[in-house]
Amino acid sequence: MGFLISLVIGLIVAGVIVGSMVSKLKTVHMQKGAVAYTVHNSMNLTVNRDVFLGKKVEKTPRNTQTQQKR
Repeated sequence: MGFLISLVIGLIVAGVIVGSMVSKLKTVHMQKGAVAYTVHNSMNLTVNRDVFLGKKVEKTPRNTQTQQKR
């Protein structure tokens, strides 16, 4: 009986401690955009185009025998 009472008291104390730690983690709130992370006029794009430096295509032949069995 004494073991059960000690276990319950220990779980309650642990729950209070863990609950206080978890409440400290909820200080950040979700924002809808990245406005808070950007600096006004810090990036100015003057040209609107993409330049691709290279292209690599790997082709593997299909195994037609296994596809016909399906």
